[in-house]
Amino acid sequence: MMLAIIGALILIDRMTAYWFTELITLMMPVVIIMYSAMHTLRDGVMLSVGLLIISFLLGNFQMIYLIYVPVGVLTGLIFSYGVKRNLDKRTLTLMAIAAYVVGEIIATFVVYPLLGFPIATMIEEYRLAMEKSGSMVGVDYASIFSAAGIDFSQLLVIIYIISTILMGAMEGVLISLVSVFMLKRFKIRDLGSINIWDMKPSKPLSYICMILLSLIFLSGKIENRFLYYTCMIVSILSGIVLLYYGYLFVVLYGVIVLKRNIGGFFVILALFLPGLLIVLIILGFLYGAGPLRDYLERRRQDRL
Repeated sequence: MMLAIIGALILIDRMTAYWFTELITLMMPVVIIMYSAMHTLRDGVMLSVGLLIISFLLGNFQMIYLIYVPVGVLTGLIFSYGVKRNLDKRTLTLMAIAAYVVGEIIATFVVYPLLGFPIATMIEEYRLAMEKSGSMVGVDYASIFSAAGIDFSQLLVIIYIISTILMGAMEGVLISLVSVFMLKRFKIRDLGSINIWDMKPSKPLSYICMILLSLIFLSGKIENRFLYYTCMIVSILSGIVLLYYGYLFVVLYGVIVLKRNIGGFFVILALFLPGLLIVLIILGFLYGAGPLRDYLERRRQDRL
């Protein structure tokens, strides 16, 4: 029945000029996870093979089907294996993120070029889009970054790689959240609710991210292009992790201390005052390293 439903959706997608392709490819891992949880992992594998076959046949080898269906199927099977092993939600989410990040990297740097979409062309489109948006507000991004000692072309490559990684991470998180919700909604498997207080940061990871973030100040002295890109990408991703920890602290501080949700307000304020991102990184490090987490713990105990 599930194969028939997905097959019908693919046919509808073809008749509407592939308007719903992304939605269908994101549905596939959720279907596999639900079916495997209802029956066995072996049944999930059989369903996965069937989904691959009908996707390639009915999807007419359309590019997105060719790339993302195998990634979604693999993610569904990995997630299903974790559910059968009674792994916690954090581990399941990390497994989904890892699968989609690897899939996005392979698609972007291997499959796309083979299908006639070279990376240089996509980066050039990024450059034209930024130049067009800058001209609308009277800003020359290339000149600004050049004045700061940053090569604009190299920065675009870094942005392109990081956006690819973050896209895979967001897809993995989405699949995990939807799967947990659907399993609970249809009373197949209750993996528990998500409590933001239980999303404890990792102290070692906080220190590692702060050290890696400091590498951005040394990147200008690196002449090897591969090492330069690696250093910049690792540094920026480390900063994103600390930003995430900082945002968690702001949200929890608002709820526990101020007794109101200030997370959305802080995000909007950061759009107009980019300097707040530096503050958020510092707060994220202090929260992950322990002092601010201990402070919130004391305030939480006082309220209880």
